[in-house]
Amino acid sequence: MAGQRRIAQVLGLLMVAALLLTACAVGAPPAAPSAPGEGEAAQPQAEEAAPAEVIELTYWHTNPGPAGDAQDELVEMFNQSQDRIHVTSEFQGGYGDLATALLTAFAAGEGPDVSQLGTFEILEFYKSGVIADVKPYLDGPNGMDTSDWPGTMLDAGAFDGGIYWLPFNVAVPVLYYNTEAFEEAGLPGPPETWDDFFDYARKLTVKDDSGNTTRYGVAYIAGWFSWPLQSMIWSEGGNITTKDYTNITLNDPVIVDLMTKLQDLVKEGAAITPDSASGGHRGFFKNGKAAMILDSPGPFADIMEQSVGFTPMVANYPAGKAGKVYAPGGGGIVMTSVTPEEKRDAAWEFMKYMLSPDSIAYYAKRSGYTAWYGRAQEAAADLLQDERYKIIHEALPYLRGDFSVNMSPAVRTAFDEAVARILIEMEDPQTVLDEADAKAEEGVKEEIFAP
Repeated sequence: MAGQRRIAQVLGLLMVAALLLTACAVGAPPAAPSAPGEGEAAQPQAEEAAPAEVIELTYWHTNPGPAGDAQDELVEMFNQSQDRIHVTSEFQGGYGDLATALLTAFAAGEGPDVSQLGTFEILEFYKSGVIADVKPYLDGPNGMDTSDWPGTMLDAGAFDGGIYWLPFNVAVPVLYYNTEAFEEAGLPGPPETWDDFFDYARKLTVKDDSGNTTRYGVAYIAGWFSWPLQSMIWSEGGNITTKDYTNITLNDPVIVDLMTKLQDLVKEGAAITPDSASGGHRGFFKNGKAAMILDSPGPFADIMEQSVGFTPMVANYPAGKAGKVYAPGGGGIVMTSVTPEEKRDAAWEFMKYMLSPDSIAYYAKRSGYTAWYGRAQEAAADLLQDERYKIIHEALPYLRGDFSVNMSPAVRTAFDEAVARILIEMEDPQTVLDEADAKAEEGVKEEIFAP
C-alpha cells in the first residue's frame, strides 16, 4: 500500500509539473512590422500567411516482423497524406518491453504521444494515469463511427465514463486441424461443440503396437494456454473473475470439469503439452504429431507453408452450452497523458487514421491480424475471398472484449500456474483450482486496482 501512495505522490507532482509547463509555453507576441523608410511613400504590403508549423508526434509500437513493418508503413502513409502533422514511428520490442518503456518515460514526465498497448496493461495504466481519455474525441465533431465494431470491444477500454484504449490489432481464436487425419478417422469436419472436441481428440489419436502415441489428437500450448481456455470456459457458461475482481472464481465448477476433461486426454495419451525444445504445440502440429491445436491467426502463414505431409485447415473454436463466446487477443492504441494539450487534436487525427477501414484492412493483409469490423472487412474484400480468412473472420461477432484475466497479474499468474500443475504435473484439478483461487484472491489485494 505504501508503494501505491508513492505512485500517487509521483503522479501528483507530474501533474503539477505538466500544468506549469503548459502555463509557460505561451509564445512571445509577434514583432511589430517595420515602418517605411523616411521620405518614402508607404506602399500597400501584400500580407503573406506564415506557413503553419508542422506538429511533430511520436508513436511507439510493438510487434516485430511484418506486423511491425506494416505499422511503420501506415505511419509513412499518414505522413504522406497531409502536411500538418508528422509522426515518427519507434519500435520498442515486445509487449512487455513496450509497457516498461512507457512506465519509465511516464515517471520522467516524457513518452510518446500515441502508443500501441497490449491488453495486460489497460487497467493498470488507467489507474496509474499513464493514458488519456479519448471519449471526448470519439464522441466529438471529429469522432469515429463505432457502430459496426464487434461485441464489447469498445468496452474493453471503458472506465469511469471514459474511454482509454481502442482496439487496433485484433486476433481471434483459431483451431488448426489436419484434414487428412480427419478423413482417416472418418470425421466429417472440425468439431462443432466442445463435447465433439474431446471426442474427436480421442478418435484422431494414433498409437503403435506397443501403445505409444505416434499422433496425438491435440497438442496444448505451454505457458499461455489460459488464453484459449477463456473461450472454452465462457462458451460453457463459466467465469474466471468479474471485471472488478470482487468475485474471483478460478474454481468455478465449469472450470474444474473442463480441466478434468483436458487432463483425462493427457492421461489417455490423446493430448500432450510439448515444451519448446521439442517444437512446442505448433511444431507438433506442423510435423503431423498432433491433429489439432487451439491457437490464433498469428502462426497462420507458417502453418500453411511449413506443414509437412498433410493439408492444414482452419476453423472457429467450438460452441459450448452458452453458444460461441470468444476471447480476443492482440492489442490496441492509446493517447498518453503526457501528450501536450496543443498536440492532442493532432494525436487524435493520427489515431483515427490508424483505425480507419482502409488502414485496418491494409494491416490485416500485411500482418495476419483481422479486419475486425464491418467497413474494414469491406475494404479487405479481396482478402476474404480466401475461404480460410473468411472462416477466421466469422469468429468476430462472438468476441467478448473482457480482458480482466489479462489485466490482473495475480489472477493471470494463479491461473497459468494452475493450468501447468493440472496438465503437466497431473495434479488433482479441484485441489489445484481451490488453491489457485485463494492465491488470486489474496494477490489481487496488493494490486493498484484492488476492489
